[in-house]
Amino acid sequence: MNVLIIRWINICCISVFIMILIGGTTRLTQSGLSMVDWKPLLGIIPPINNAQWQASFNEYKKYPEYQKINQFKHMNLSEYKSIYYWEYMHRLFGRLLGLLFIIPPILFFKKNYISKKMFLHCIVCMFIVTSQGLLGWFMVKSGLVDDPHVSHYRLTAHLFLAFLLMGYSYWLKFRLEKEKSDIPCVKSSCFHINMIFILYVIQVLFGAFIAGTKAGLLWNTFPLMEGRLIPDGLLVLEPLYDNFLNNMKMFQFCHRLIGTALFLYAGLFFYTTRDEIYNKYTHFLFMLLLIQFYIGIMTLLLKVPVFLGVVHQGVAVLILLMILHIKFLLSDTEPIN
Repeated sequence: MNVLIIRWINICCISVFIMILIGGTTRLTQSGLSMVDWKPLLGIIPPINNAQWQASFNEYKKYPEYQKINQFKHMNLSEYKSIYYWEYMHRLFGRLLGLLFIIPPILFFKKNYISKKMFLHCIVCMFIVTSQGLLGWFMVKSGLVDDPHVSHYRLTAHLFLAFLLMGYSYWLKFRLEKEKSDIPCVKSSCFHINMIFILYVIQVLFGAFIAGTKAGLLWNTFPLMEGRLIPDGLLVLEPLYDNFLNNMKMFQFCHRLIGTALFLYAGLFFYTTRDEIYNKYTHFLFMLLLIQFYIGIMTLLLKVPVFLGVVHQGVAVLILLMILHIKFLLSDTEPIN
């Protein structure tokens, strides 16, 4: 039955990937605050007739995003519908994703297709996907009070949960497929891939901070910021660590610096593993990071067009999977029976 379970996990991984792309599009089109309430069951039905659309639009007008931004852009009903549909699609797909992660494993367990150990892993996925939905609304609520922008901390947590769900699902897939590895565990390779993984997590953190604060719309030159490699204003907040949590210039500077370090480090890793049997995977990782570096620069120079911003987020997911794949190949993780 492993083939059936692996197919289900493949569908889950593809669905999470699509969800991340929809989420990125929702954010970049400024659509996330268009639905000002959360109805887990009744919310599956969008406005149907003109009266319902007008009522929904009137409700939206009571909140800061319209009052402080879109009112002055003279937003009309048609423009409201365009942002509403993206957020509606995001929430609808989230519900479907939840069902995909919850219903099949329960059926598999009842029919004895999966072991109790595997079912416990599935429960972890259920917990993550449920928490993701709750956290999504918690994030949206932060933009419905006074400031018409969501908390960049909550957005970061929301994105990290999505990446965690993807990574955990892929980890399950690998353990189901894995046979006894004949790849020797080279300590230096394990060290390098772990360091790349740590840098990657920090890079995603700053990328999420940039997305949450819209810092990507500022300092749109590369490699210089304000005409300098190391600009002024990076350490202006007190206490010092607050610059890494609330300083938009520091967010972008760190994202540039770590992004450069990542693709160079991946190139070194590829070179040092040139004689290993897993070299093709370190090659893929280096190429993905090189492509991501280029897309990141273009996204910055063009002031974050929606298409490039979404592609940038999508490639970040592929990089995560490749890092995990290499870690798995080098690990002694036991298969799930």
